[in-house]
Order: sequence, then structure tokens, then C-alpha cells
Amino acid sequence: MKPKVWILSVFLLLIINLTWIWKFDQIHHSYGRSMNESRARYLEVNRELSTMNRGWRYTIRSNGQSLPQNVRVQAEDGTSSYLNAHIGLSGKLVLVASDRHCSSCVDQLLFTLKNEIAENNRNHILILFSEQHPSQGMWWQRKAILTGAEFLEISERGLHLPMDSLEIPYFFLTGAGLTANLTYAPFPSLEEQTKEYLTLIEDRFFK
Repeated sequence: MKPKVWILSVFLLLIINLTWIWKFDQIHHSYGRSMNESRARYLEVNRELSTMNRGWRYTIRSNGQSLPQNVRVQAEDGTSSYLNAHIGLSGKLVLVASDRHCSSCVDQLLFTLKNEIAENNRNHILILFSEQHPSQGMWWQRKAILTGAEFLEISERGLHLPMDSLEIPYFFLTGAGLTANLTYAPFPSLEEQTKEYLTLIEDRFFK
């Protein structure tokens, strides 16, 4: 009997040890994954904060800047004209975007504009876009998202404002003086702030 008890005891001890080794290995891997995820989140947040910091600096530097006088724009029918002919005396909320920007982010902005700006005020909205593949007609198709707003293509990359350095879409308010006022960089993670910005613009200038 004793040898059997001894063998059983050794077997149970082996099972217990193997179980603890397996659990320790699982904990070790779980800790490693957690550390890697935390490191990735830290780097992502740090990059986003760095971009937002740049956005704040470029927003300040762009605000009140004069728009270039010789910017030509093109309508869907191919007619070309100067940008100032489309601003008017009542002013425009301008969104500058490009197909170099995140496509889903641009679509999100257009839907946010649709939801936040009443349809009878969308004649105050001007979308200036530049595209690398005009044959695709993607931007003209986007007019269906934001009916009532004017879409115009600019041949140059942006309007030579500091905001262009962000490589993300941006807003500004302009009027007869052709200056970029109340510039704003709509970061995707700050959608509520973007909604507040659009509400402020509509309530203060378009009503």
C-alpha cells in the first residue's frame, strides 16, 4: 500500500506543480499583453495630444489671416472663377478638405454639418476641396450628403494658411474682408466640441 500511496502523492504533487506553472505562465503572458496594450495606448494618446497641441498653435496663427486673392476654384460643371466671387457679403463657414485626409473623417464632418446646421442655413456653408483623382468624382457625390451647401474644387493644396500644415480638415469663417476668422481644427475624438463650434457659428452669424 505504501508504495501506491507514495506514487499517488508524487503524482498529485506533480499535477499541482504543473497547474501552478501553467497559471504563472498565463499570468505572465496576460501581464505582457496588458503592458503592450498600455504602451500602445500611451503612444497613441501622446501622438494625439501632440497633434492637438500643434492644432491649437496653428489655429491661433491662422486666425485673422488674409486669404490669398488669386485662388481659383472650379464648380462641378467645370466653370472656373475666383474664390472671392463665392464668399458674398453675408459670410461663409468654410471647410477646407482634401482626399489626402481620412475619408471616413471627412464623411463624418459632412454628416455632422448636416445634423448641426439647419437646411435653410446651408447656403452659408462652402466646402473647398482638392483631390488627386478628379476622374472618380468622389467629392461631387458627397454633395448628396450636405444638400444646400456649395462645393468647389481648389487646384492648390489648401489656402496657404498655417492650418494647412496640420494635414487634417479645418473650418474658418470668412466674409467680404476675405480673412480667416474663428479657425477650428475638428479632431475626430472631439466631436462634441465640433458640434458646439457649429452651433455657435450658426446661432451667432446665420440667424
